[in-house]
Amino acid sequence: MAEITKTLTGIEGFDEISNGGLPQGRTTLVIGGPGSGKTIFALQALVNGARLRNEPGIFVAMEENSLHIVENAGSFGWDLPELQRKNLFFLDAKLPSELTKSGTFDLEGLLASVTAKATEMGAKRIVFDGLDVMLALLDNPTAERREVYRLHEWLVNHELTGIITGKSPPGQLALEERYGFMQYLIDCIVNLRQ
Repeated sequence: MAEITKTLTGIEGFDEISNGGLPQGRTTLVIGGPGSGKTIFALQALVNGARLRNEPGIFVAMEENSLHIVENAGSFGWDLPELQRKNLFFLDAKLPSELTKSGTFDLEGLLASVTAKATEMGAKRIVFDGLDVMLALLDNPTAERREVYRLHEWLVNHELTGIITGKSPPGQLALEERYGFMQYLIDCIVNLRQ
């Protein structure tokens, strides 16, 4: 069997214990409770790819405003505004309240926009931050599962190194039971705990 190619995250200690970082061109699910560092882990892997390996990346914010994410990350000394001019792109994907009330949306339009941007910039890495929050707005397990499969197929077809973040209940190695099937679609799970 051939070894899985890994891509370095640049996160001190993580690349060593994972024997080279995240699976390249595959999807990693980063889960943990509130405040465990899911967004920071994903952002740091994206930033280090852009800074240290010249790999353009896209951050899709599904829960938090991307401006707040950039502001919060300012204390890390990453110079995100400079990276944004070169090879990082932040996309706000939080849905307007009129759509969330009706629960009538899918990821098709978002993925079409991301495809165009990824092609334009030659993206190698992508983060979907807070996917569980967006899915919960559908309030329909069948529709939620359909959208996860849509996203998974998109990631496989585009061969990007993908990171999806989601919350897990304290002490559990899974997203809420409703999204537990996601674990079987991805290639790697990083479980963060405080």
